[in-house]
Parts: sequence; structure tokens; C-alpha cells
Amino acid sequence: MPNGAAVEITPTLTGVAGPVTWSVAPRASQGDTLYTLPDKLVAAYETPWDLTADKVTITASAGGISNSIQLNVRQSPVAEPWVTLPVTWTVAFGDPPFLSGPRPVDSAADQSGNAYLAYSSPVSEIKRVATDGSITTYAQVNEPISLAVAPDRALYVVDRLGASAYAIRRIAADGTMSTLTHTAPYDAAKGTIDGAPGVATAYTLQLAVAPDGAIYATDGSRVRKIAPDGAFSTLAGGGCEAGAPPGSTCADRRNPVDGRGTQARFMGPDELVVDRAGNLYVSDIMLIRKVTPAREVTTLAGRTNWTFDFVNDIDGTGNAAFFAGNSPMAIGAAGNLYKLGSRGQLRKITPSGVVSTVATNLGFTGAQPQNRIVALHAGTPGIVTLQSYAQLSKVRVD
Repeated sequence: MPNGAAVEITPTLTGVAGPVTWSVAPRASQGDTLYTLPDKLVAAYETPWDLTADKVTITASAGGISNSIQLNVRQSPVAEPWVTLPVTWTVAFGDPPFLSGPRPVDSAADQSGNAYLAYSSPVSEIKRVATDGSITTYAQVNEPISLAVAPDRALYVVDRLGASAYAIRRIAADGTMSTLTHTAPYDAAKGTIDGAPGVATAYTLQLAVAPDGAIYATDGSRVRKIAPDGAFSTLAGGGCEAGAPPGSTCADRRNPVDGRGTQARFMGPDELVVDRAGNLYVSDIMLIRKVTPAREVTTLAGRTNWTFDFVNDIDGTGNAAFFAGNSPMAIGAAGNLYKLGSRGQLRKITPSGVVSTVATNLGFTGAQPQNRIVALHAGTPGIVTLQSYAQLSKVRVD
């Protein structure tokens, strides 16, 4: 797919010595993006944005022997704008417009397709976008940073209380708001603490709610569970404790370990989603990790070793795939994950770990704020909803 993630290619040139020559046909008008290494029999190919052919052939030659592979190229679906969001724009002479006020920093979608958006301070409110595109104010909180919808249509909100403490609010389907739990101020010297409301501490929280109503959150170096009485416990992960914020500078950060419960190690877990069977999927920087209800942690896809310095996204199966870092992620009804790539690609990860690009040119995770996609939703089969600071849009993926 033009401008999509790369694919790695390893040709078979048995018994051949000497340098390898690579070629691509047909070539794009602005040049090709084939990356090679002088000391390794491997290449990575990114389909250029301006390639119009539906097939491309890549050939490796050495010692009079050649080996070729043909790749199919399909065009990306186009994202269709759905709703323009209320934000404040500032225009400076000679510069493009930029966002200067509160903006939606996260969102969630319910079973009917209504979206809920967490607006940053000083507005600090939850807005509801109905399926007809109408927008209303749904709730007012202190500073919302993460949202998740439960099977009973209740909306859970991580509400920052200050620099180091949080509350988790529950907003029932009728709009009634209550506080499920709250944390004590986080102390880096003591690390994350499990326990009852007001005793437990948290470094940062990204929420997900399972089909059975269980509430989970990623928090620095671990995945935590919040009980109906508001108590925190560690479901999986550990390390990164005394003296340093979890997931920041500790020795375990770059050493992910699969295992059960607290024997597992995460690099820096962020986005969290749950499938129908109650399995959790965690965006863990360069990896996609799976956590079963039995607390077993495995790596579904991704790897931590770079092959090519400037190739941030590589499609493939399992550890052949490569992810540049944490980014918005969603799960569809069929169990497929959808994750935003580093250059605005939408990537699909199947339950068996096959990673492919299903759309491109959707917006960046950084760059201009109006283009930054901060959340994905995949509740409607074949459709992924993209939430940027400035709009909601939809793209067909299947």
C-alpha cells in the first residue's frame, strides 16, 4: 500500500559469495524506498506514495544468480470526515491555524456508536457525540485523561486530581456520576502501591473494561485491576519501583519478559483493549503483549531490535513485525487489533499475530495538532473511527 509500513525481504541465494545488487520494477516517479544493508542479505521495501502500479518486483542478484519476489500493491481507502469537533483555533499571520485552547485528549465509544470525548483543562468536561453527529456536554470533572465504556453502558473516567493523584468516576447510562475509587499522591521513592481507595497510588492510568465488567488499567510498568470496591491490585508486570517513576528509567524498561503475573516485565505499557474472551492486549512500545485472564503474559507481535535505522514500521507475522512505539489502538468484534503507525498508517494485527497495513495517510501522531489522531474505535464491523483533536472521521478497513 503506498506510504504504508515496510516489508522485509530475505532472498534465497544459496552458495553465492560477493556483493548483492538489488533492483525494483516498476520504479516510482520520485524514487524508490528500498533499504539494504551491505553486510546482510536482507532488504526492507516501503511502497512510495506516488507508485501507481498494482504490482512491484524486487530482485536480488549476486554471482550471476538472481532471486525475485513480486508484491501486490493496493490503494488505501480514504477516511471520510464525520463530525467537526468544537475547538479553539488561533491564526497568526504567515502561519497555518493552530489549536490554542482545550481539546479532546481521549475518547470512548458505546455499543450504539455514540462517542464520548474527554476535553482537557480548563474546560475539563466530557462531551457526547451522538450517532447523528450532534454534540452535547455530558459531564463535568476535574481533568479527564482516559475513558472506557462498560457493558452496562456506564462510562468510566480517569480524573486527575493533581500532579500525582487520580479518581476513577463512574457515569451511569442515566448520567448519574459517582466515584469508584481514588488514589493517594504518588511518591516516586515508594513506587506504585496496591490497596484500598486512598491507600493505593498510581503513576498514570489508561483504562479498559472487560465484557464481564472488570476494570483494568495500564500504569507505568504494570497492568492493574480495580475491584468493585475500588481496591487496586497488580494483574501483571513489576519492577521499576523505588526511586524512579514506573516505566521511565529503571533497568527493566528495555527488557520485556513473558511470564505469569508479576514475573512478567513490560517496557512501557500504554494503550489497553480487551477481547470478548477477557484477554487484554497492551501496546508496550515496540511490542503487542497479550495478558490472559489467568495472568499469562505473552508477546503477540513486534520486536525490540532495529534492522534498519530509518524504517519505523514493518509488517509481518509475530516477531517479524516492527512497531515504532506506543500509539492509539482499538479492537474489533472479530478480535483484530488496529493500531496507528508512526506516519499515519492504520495497521491491523490479527489474533494470530499477522500484521498488515490497511490504510495510510490518516494523520500523524505528532505534527500539526489538528492532524494528530489520539484515539481509535472499531465497534462497527469493517469501520474504524479516528478521533483527532479537530474531528471524528471514519475509514473502511475490510
